[in-house]
Amino acid sequence: MTEYGETVRQADALAHNTLALMAELGVIAHPENYTIFYHYLSGKNPDLSQTVDILRSNHQEFGELQCQRLHERFFGHARETQTINTISENLRRQLTVLLGHIQKAGDDTRAYGSMLGDFSSGLSNDDLASMRTALETVLNATHEMENHNKVLENRLDTSSSEISRLREDLEAMRREAMTDALTGIANRKMFDQKLRACAMEAMETGSPMSLLLIDIDDFKKFNDAHGHQTGDQVIRLLAQTLKQSVKGRDTAARYGGEEFAVILPQTGIGCARQLAEQIRHAISSKKIVSKISHQDLGQITVSIGVGNFKYGEPLGRLIARTDQALYHAKATGRNRVVSQNDIDDPANGWMRISCH
Repeated sequence: MTEYGETVRQADALAHNTLALMAELGVIAHPENYTIFYHYLSGKNPDLSQTVDILRSNHQEFGELQCQRLHERFFGHARETQTINTISENLRRQLTVLLGHIQKAGDDTRAYGSMLGDFSSGLSNDDLASMRTALETVLNATHEMENHNKVLENRLDTSSSEISRLREDLEAMRREAMTDALTGIANRKMFDQKLRACAMEAMETGSPMSLLLIDIDDFKKFNDAHGHQTGDQVIRLLAQTLKQSVKGRDTAARYGGEEFAVILPQTGIGCARQLAEQIRHAISSKKIVSKISHQDLGQITVSIGVGNFKYGEPLGRLIARTDQALYHAKATGRNRVVSQNDIDDPANGWMRISCH
């Protein structure tokens, strides 16, 4: 039996069928993609199987971005969990060692105290020889206690250093788990946490909160024409532009694939729209030069939806409303900003909203 519960023959058949399906769907056969479709065919992950079935029934392509989303969604936390478990186990061991050192020190201290008590009782004896022997015993015990303390101090220093290192490893793992590997900005997990925290603060303080959803226009065509490496270069460029555009408590995140989000606490929809226009202009004014061929690839543009949080509403509703604004921006010409208010306007006219 394999660790997945199949016999060797079943695993061989499953591996063969996985590669055949990947070839049929035009999926690049690297380990991450293989993991997706192996688990899909095995049926061991019902949520993954259902998702892939829906995508196949809708005749969706399984390009690299689509597969990356699937892998991040269903397998992205496995390595993180394993690493955290390993670090936690090492921490437990170090704490056990540390407690052992402290217990040993306590035993030594009690023995030393008992010996001092015996010496004190023997002081009433007028026998000078006995007193000299007792005094030598105390001196020897004192020297031994000093040596024990030095050893304990070294062991405690070693254990403390190791525990500090493990804590730093955990913190680094936490940051890594919240950071998108390609762009270095917040990932979807961090986005979800920040959005909940900012919504809670907005309700507690009565301050506004806005959300931007940003999508690269015609990114699939660009990716197909110039390759995934150049496409990744464009994604990193947009992420860097967002980092330069936001400040303070604002959070820029990679929402998925070529789509990004910006959480804007203490920001009304008017100011959020102004920032969205600045981002749109900053992106469209940049020239894309291939790092591989050094060829001028022209410019890219983005469409941006702007939404504003309504106190007490489910955050899914805010995201859906902002996504609808983004859809309108793309459906009405791309390279533009549309806010939820523009959709609400019966005339679909552009509303000038003051910042607050």
